[in-house]
Amino acid sequence: MDELIIKIQNDPVLMLAAAIGVVILLFVVLVVVVAAMRIRTYKHRFINVDIDNREKEQTIASLQAEVDALRKDNTKQASQLEAFAKTRATLEETQAMLDTLRKEFTDLQSLQKQTRTELENVTRQLSQLQEEYASYRLQMESTIEENNKLRVNNARLLMKLESEERFAQQLKQRQEGEGS
Repeated sequence: MDELIIKIQNDPVLMLAAAIGVVILLFVVLVVVVAAMRIRTYKHRFINVDIDNREKEQTIASLQAEVDALRKDNTKQASQLEAFAKTRATLEETQAMLDTLRKEFTDLQSLQKQTRTELENVTRQLSQLQEEYASYRLQMESTIEENNKLRVNNARLLMKLESEERFAQQLKQRQEGEGS
């Protein structure tokens, strides 16, 4: 090989051809090295992009799962909100009815107090009237007894009077019969 190098050094055409060959070889090596570096760079980029895409897909899948869970939770909460709204409306109606019932209860209590007072007054009046009735009844019974006695006396006196009148008529008739 040393001979070949000495031969090329002595011959300028061969040296030019060797120099062109070396330049072409360097150019080819340079193109191959640049291509290899680009391929390596693109390969790393591809791997990084692939890893990023997988991570993004996982993130998207987890976010999608969270979105689905949130939708379900949102649906659940919406139904609970509707139930709450219905319960609230029912509570408001019940509260209104309770207020009305309390007012009616208060009115009925005052009416009960008035009625109780009136009942006590009427009960007192009844007691007084019963006492008066008992006393009047005793008076009536004594008056009836006295009336019966007086009737009996009146009947006796009437009978005596009638018998006296008859006796007086008979006597008058006898006197007229004797006087005629």
